[in-house]
Amino acid sequence: MNELQRIIYDASRILLWPVLVATVVCFVWVLIELGFLLYELWLRFRYRDLDSLEARTLKARKAFEDGKPRTAYRYLQENNYSIVVSRFLFDLIRNYQTERLAAKPLKLLQEYEFYTLKRLERTRILVRVGPMLGLMGTLIPLSPALIGLATGHTTDLLFNITTAFSVTVIGLLIGGLAFVISIVRDRMYAQDVSDMEYLLELLEGGDGRLHSGRRRDKKGVWDAEPKVEYDVADEEFEKTQAIPTLTETPSEPLIPVVSADDGVDGHSGDSPAIAPVTAADQAGAAPPLTFDDPAMDWKHDEDPFADLGPVDAEPATGSGSTPGAGDPTPGS
Repeated sequence: MNELQRIIYDASRILLWPVLVATVVCFVWVLIELGFLLYELWLRFRYRDLDSLEARTLKARKAFEDGKPRTAYRYLQENNYSIVVSRFLFDLIRNYQTERLAAKPLKLLQEYEFYTLKRLERTRILVRVGPMLGLMGTLIPLSPALIGLATGHTTDLLFNITTAFSVTVIGLLIGGLAFVISIVRDRMYAQDVSDMEYLLELLEGGDGRLHSGRRRDKKGVWDAEPKVEYDVADEEFEKTQAIPTLTETPSEPLIPVVSADDGVDGHSGDSPAIAPVTAADQAGAAPPLTFDDPAMDWKHDEDPFADLGPVDAEPATGSGSTPGAGDPTPGS
C-alpha cells in the first residue's frame, strides 16, 4: 500500500465515527418527526370540520361588523385543529390588534405557504441523507474487515461486519420513515393552505351567496339567507377598537390635462411635453377616433390579416357558383 492509499484509508477510518454519530442523530430526529405527525393527524381527525370553520368565520365577520373585535378573535381562535392554521390565526389576530394593514393578511398567507415548505424540508432532507449515511457506514468498516479476514483476525472481521450491516438497516429505516412523513405532510399542509385561503375569503371577501347554493320551495321561492348569530364576549372598549375601513381611492384622470398655468406649447417648467388641449377636450367630450387618424394607420407589414385575402374568392365566369355558396353541384 503506497502513501496515497494509506492517506485515503486513514481518512475513511476517521469518518467512521462521525457517520455513526450522524446516523444516530438522524434516527432520533425522524422518530421525533413521526411523533409530531401522529399528533397532527390526531388533531385533524378529531377537530377538523369544514362546516364548523365556515360557521366560526362568518360569526367572526359579523362580530367585526358590529364593532365587537374580542368576540371575533375568540371565534377565530377556536380553529385550532392544525398547528399551521393556529399559528396563522395568531399572527392574523395580532395584525388586527396592532398594525391593521389591509394587505397584511394576504402576505401572511404567502409566508405560511413558505413555512409549510420549510417544515417539509426537514424530512425531505432525511429521505436522502439516511440512505447515504447507511451506505457510508457499510463501506467504511469493510476495509478493516477484509484486512482482518486476510490476517486471520476473525474478531475484527466479525465486529466490522456487524457494524456495517447495522448502520445499513438504520439508514434505510430513516429514509423510509422520512419518505412516508413527507408524503403525508405534503397533503396535510396543502389542505391547510386551502383552508386559510377560504377563511380569508369568508372573513374579508364578498358576503354575497350564490343562488345555486340555496333551495327553492314548491312555490319556486328561494330560501332566505341564513342569519348569522353569535355569543357576545366581554368587550373592553378602552383596549379594543373597531377595525378602521380604508378610505376610497381617489379617481385620477388617465390622460394628463394641461393646466392654465402651462405655456402655449404644452410645457410647464421642466415637465415633459403634453399635447395641447383641443376645443372638444375643453367641452368635456373626447374627439372621435376615425380611420383618418394617424393612430389607425396600419402599415402592410403590421397587419396580421393582410395576406389572407377576401373571405370568398371571385368565381370563374360560367362556373355556376356564387361567393359563399360552396362548391358547384355536379352536373349543373
